[in-house]
Amino acid sequence: MKYLIETNELNQILNQMITPMMLTDEANAPAYLNRAFQSQFGYIIDEVPDQSTWLKKAYPNLDYRIQIMENWKEALASALECGDASAHLVSKICCADGVFRWFDVHQHTIGTKNAFTFLNVDELKKHSEDLADIVQVKENQLCIIAHDVRSPLSFIKQIVNSREKINLSERDIEDLFFRMSNQVDHVFSIVNSLLMRTSDELGRFIAHREPINLRDFFSKYSGYYNERLRSQNIGLVLELAEDAVLNYDSSILDVVCRNLLDNAIKFTGNNGMIYISFKKMVGHTKLFIRDTGTGMSPEQIAQIINNKGRRKTPQKIADGFGLGLLFAKEFLEKYHGRLSVKSEIGVGTSFIIDITDHFLN
Repeated sequence: MKYLIETNELNQILNQMITPMMLTDEANAPAYLNRAFQSQFGYIIDEVPDQSTWLKKAYPNLDYRIQIMENWKEALASALECGDASAHLVSKICCADGVFRWFDVHQHTIGTKNAFTFLNVDELKKHSEDLADIVQVKENQLCIIAHDVRSPLSFIKQIVNSREKINLSERDIEDLFFRMSNQVDHVFSIVNSLLMRTSDELGRFIAHREPINLRDFFSKYSGYYNERLRSQNIGLVLELAEDAVLNYDSSILDVVCRNLLDNAIKFTGNNGMIYISFKKMVGHTKLFIRDTGTGMSPEQIAQIINNKGRRKTPQKIADGFGLGLLFAKEFLEKYHGRLSVKSEIGVGTSFIIDITDHFLN
């Protein structure tokens, strides 16, 4: 004996489904929307009387709508080749409240009619995009690190390769090894900063306040960047008193200052100057790294201040200021600091590191 479900009984069953469903007629016009569809999309059957109206509401952007229709044709053709009566496509659909949400849409052909089910994958899609951002940032971090270590390692390799031809005085050899030592320290500093970032992301980094003699702290950068400074004839001036002291975490300060100095050297150009100064104020301390370089446009400054541009490509990182400055700003802000920028095209740029005195109190 064959059991037949009446239309009203079928409707009741479909209304109990938590997955949105649309049934269409022979002309592919919406003929039935279950309760889950009306709840999640906000449309009732009278608002989508035909296929054209539904498509315009679901995909208001014409270019995207055309793309979706073409993708559906390809999906249906592929399903037909496989002898499958169903096809699916993930798309961003505009709901009645004006919010776009991602759905995995399945079309099931039943004779001359179709049944569409809509699986909400909006959260999954957002998590996937966040993961893609994280992967991109990690790749860009590696590009930055590779770029940073290339110069000191090239210098060391050049010395090693020409060791048999070196005919220097004892004093020159001593100077050469001193410069090599500085370059090795520079590489260690870069690697340590990477480990520190990774440790911070895993929640394992603990900041430690200590007295930092600023003149001693910044003097090491003259050795780190000696080759670049000499090749571009850039002067690095420390406008710091012998007893200038800052209570802060030296590893955080190193990460921040190395990125700022690297940027300053890159954009200062030949025969320019970089000045480092210090100002003690009530409740906070300011460090200034000022260059006489090309300067930044308001758009570039906004990019840094607003933490934009995370997904820059490695080429863009090499060609202009990149993630290094953004990382420096974010890290500084996380540990009671602030980075601000003042710049004028053709005049130069000033980076101001502002650290509150109550850090880690």
